[in-house]
Parts: sequence; structure tokens; C-alpha cells
Amino acid sequence: MPFGLLRSFAKGAERLVLEGKEGQSIEAICQEIGLPIDLVSLFLVNGELRSKDYILQPNDEVKLIALVGGG
Repeated sequence: MPFGLLRSFAKGAERLVLEGKEGQSIEAICQEIGLPIDLVSLFLVNGELRSKDYILQPNDEVKLIALVGGG
């Protein structure tokens, strides 16, 4: 589920279904869909913080949260 600035990479969808992506890393999937990995500050899988190297398992729910800037 993309949040904030990342939502534009979901082409208007509220969520992306990643069926058949089990066994791939979060980073590989982001590259596949054209989402620049350096825009993501947090990778949450089933509510737990994970790295971009995490390998997806069946029924995982992934939330990507973009970097937030400000001053």
C-alpha cells in the first residue's frame, strides 16, 4: 500500500496486489514497477519494520512510506 508521494506510482490505485511476487525482495519488486527505492523511508511488512532486502512470503501486507522533508 503506497502512501503520500508514493501513491503516484500506484497509478491511482489505493493498493497494489503483489500476487505471484512471493520469493522476491521488496527492492526487486519496486524496481519492477518503476518505484525509486530511495524515495522509500520505511518498509512495513505485516506491521513490522523490515529492510528492502526482505523476501515476500505468501499473504504479506507491505506498506511503503515515503521520505518526508520539511524545515
